Amino acid sequence: MISYPKLVCNKSRRLPIAILAIASMVLLVGGCDIISIQKSDSRLLAHVHDKYLYESDLVGVVQQGIGLQDSINAAENYINNWIKQQLLLHEAEANLTEGQKDFSKQLENYRSSLVIYQFESKIVRERLDTTVTKQELEEYFASNMGDFELKENIVKVNYVQIDIESKELRKLRNHWKSGRSADKTAIRQYCRKNGLNYSFDNDDWIYFSDFLSEVPIRTYNQEEFLKYNRNFEIRDSLYIYLVEFKDFKIKESTAPLSLQENIIRSIILNRRKLDLLQRTQDEIYDNGLKSKNVEIY
Repeated sequence: MISYPKLVCNKSRRLPIAILAIASMVLLVGGCDIISIQKSDSRLLAHVHDKYLYESDLVGVVQQGIGLQDSINAAENYINNWIKQQLLLHEAEANLTEGQKDFSKQLENYRSSLVIYQFESKIVRERLDTTVTKQELEEYFASNMGDFELKENIVKVNYVQIDIESKELRKLRNHWKSGRSADKTAIRQYCRKNGLNYSFDNDDWIYFSDFLSEVPIRTYNQEEFLKYNRNFEIRDSLYIYLVEFKDFKIKESTAPLSLQENIIRSIILNRRKLDLLQRTQDEIYDNGLKSKNVEIY
């Protein structure tokens, strides 16, 4: 039979008062001195059999900056959950054999795993070469191109956003068409001055879906649109957009290396890490055998 907790005094009256006192104290001291409270001089809030809950155990439970009622609720929930847990634990202890409660082997295995993990992490931090050359990236990419299939359409694009009522619209169109360095500078200055978006002389690949969030292109067939619209003008109610697709790749084709560099770098580094750890394990094993600290019967 489950025994209900014996509190320091009547649960229906004292417990809420204690909770109110704790919540009020946290709000007043602002967390400056409460952390120094020790169990020896801390108020007893509740006990279940031989387990005791003190005021100091609630440090950090009631968050700073919340209202008094929220503080009271947080403290009360913590106390009630603690009581439930202790009752359940007591019941489990009473109904399990010593063998069923013996977790020494599992704990030792868990500790061993943690110690080895920390040791291997230290080895990786200190010994792993994290430099990946361009040649290594290219060689891996060339040998595994089938693994890098595009999931989306991608584009290289130049575009500029122009206020639809701009008096400079004709001049900006001419600048756009000319492609001269001075004209590009004029476009940049116009966009920066008016807080408008632009992108050109940028050789980066971007996902077409991301570009669609910048420019009001409406299409149900992205592939067909990209094939037949390379240089065009489009508008919405506020702006005109001048767009030039310099290049594009359709989904399910091979992704360009530039989009995969980070992934390939991670793969190469992970292989190096595994190789380093395997060599370390083999070295430790060989040294152990040579030192005669290992005997196999």
